[in-house]
Order: sequence, then C-alpha cells, then structure tokens
Amino acid sequence: MDSIATSPAAACYVCGTAGFPIQTGVTDPDGAVPGEWAFRKCANKECGLVWLDPRPLESELWKAYTAYHTHTRDHTDKAEKLALGLANRLARTVLVPLWVASGLWRETDCIRHMTLNEMPAGKLLDVGCGGGRFMNRMRRRGWDAEGIDFDEKATGKITRRYGMKTYTGDLVACALPGSSYDAITMSHAIEHLYDPENTLKECLRILKPGGKLVVVTPNADSMGAALFGAFWRGWEPPRHLQIFSVKTLADFLHKAGFNINEIRTSSAGAAVIYRVSRTRQEKTGGQLSFLFRLWLVFWSYWKELAEFKAQKSGRHTGQNLLACATRSLGRAA
Repeated sequence: MDSIATSPAAACYVCGTAGFPIQTGVTDPDGAVPGEWAFRKCANKECGLVWLDPRPLESELWKAYTAYHTHTRDHTDKAEKLALGLANRLARTVLVPLWVASGLWRETDCIRHMTLNEMPAGKLLDVGCGGGRFMNRMRRRGWDAEGIDFDEKATGKITRRYGMKTYTGDLVACALPGSSYDAITMSHAIEHLYDPENTLKECLRILKPGGKLVVVTPNADSMGAALFGAFWRGWEPPRHLQIFSVKTLADFLHKAGFNINEIRTSSAGAAVIYRVSRTRQEKTGGQLSFLFRLWLVFWSYWKELAEFKAQKSGRHTGQNLLACATRSLGRAA
C-alpha cells in the first residue's frame, strides 16, 4: 500500500466546532497502511466527538482493507502458535472461578450474543457481518439471520459456507424493505462508517416497531486508551474514522430517533486488546521473547478481569461501549 488520499478534518463534522489533538503518532496496527495518524476531539463540550484527522477520502477507504487482518494469514511459527494457544486455554481455565464469581462470565456470554439471549428469535440483520460467525451462532439459536458488509469477499464466503443471505455495500444504498427486522446488530462497525448518523436512521427505518438495535464499539474513554496512548489497538487508523464515548454514542442514537434502553461500557473480550496493545508497545524496543508472550497471555486476562471489576464503581472506562436501543412502537417507518 503506497498511499491513501486524505483530506484534513480539523473541525467536527457534527457541529462544526474546531477540534484539538488528543492522540498523535498513531500507526496502522496491521502495518498495511504507512504513515502516522492523529485523532482530534471536539472542543464543544455539548458534543465531544473524537475523529480521525486527516480522514481518507471516501473513494479511497477501500485501500485500507486490502491487507486487513481478517484477510491475511497468521504467519506465527506453528509450534509457537500451538504453545500460545495452550497457554490461552490454561489461563481461561484457571480464571473461570473468578469470572463466574465476578459476573464476567455472564457478561461475556451476553456480548457473544449481542444481548439477544433472552429475546424471542426473529429476523436479524448483522451490519458489518465480516466472516459470518455471529450470524451462524444466532441461526443455531433459531434466528433468521442476514448480513451486510462492504467486503464482497466476506459476504460471498458467508453465502458459500453457511448458505445465509447477505448484501454487499452501504446499508443506506441497499434500500432494504422498511419495518422488516426484529433486531439489528452492529459489532465493531459504526466506527468504520463515513456517515454513521444516516446509517442509524436507516436502521430505524428497517426495524419493526419495537425492534431492537445493539451497537458495540471501542470506547474513547477506556482504561486501555489511557494506558497505552498511541499503541492502543482501538484507534486503528485509518479504518476507524471516529471513536465514541457514552455521551457521543447516545447523542447519535437520540438524533437518529431511537429510544435508548441501555448504554454502558463492557470489558468482555478486553484481554485481546490489552495483549495486542502491550505487544505493540513493547516491540518498539525490539523483538519479544517467547516467554514474555506467554506471560502476556495471563497478564491480559487478569487486566480484563480488573477492568470489569472497576466498572462496578460506575466509571465508563470499559474497553467497549454497549448500546441497546429500540424503535418506538408508534413510530412511522
């Protein structure tokens, strides 16, 4: 990847207020796109959005995904990969009693099913469906699952592998039938969107009255972002065009017309982010030893548990944001 054409984004695209730099010197964690990137935060306290500056031109954004981690092979040595995999299983086994006692086990299962565990099965659309594992998981629970993604390779693979219906491209441009879905999920998708506001409005239109939208996305105010700075995996430039907080995500949902049932932070799955972020941070000093990477597996799970416990004090510092919203029963399509 030689270059991606960009345009400066010094002002907030929501309210037009100038932004101030909150993180500079951020690089693509996948190493596919060269250069350093920066993130700004809106100076308007009534807004507070965090965004990428400069931003790739919308017509150029596809380049950032040609060597994305979802499309490339893991080149780790097979023996080393096996050992790290065994360490991962051991760490999870050892910590199971603590996860169960703390409630993290229940939280992890909740996020795995995007909070739809207790909801009667119906018609589901997964926006940003990737490889389709979530869709298949929900199909096994009785859901009629469909998916949409910009990546034609991903949607084609889902159809061939699972036989489930998929759409390729932008949700708004697809113009799906109104009032047709019982639930819509967006797991780590909204931060990639050039126009999240209109996408949320489209989600409202195609949901049935009383239908549920569930959004999971990185948290700009997370403990990981504060700890790792430019090495935090959640920045992920230039694919993450904006990073939300509890407030800014709630503002977008309200503006789109949703009723918010719940919005909070979650630590489920944070171990991966801690592990990758710490690896990137330590690699600046040279290659990491195998023993260090083994230790890092256990350390990352311990950090996930510690972060989860910290959320009980009411602080919105978990790795991800979780928002559940519904379309009003009386709202017209």
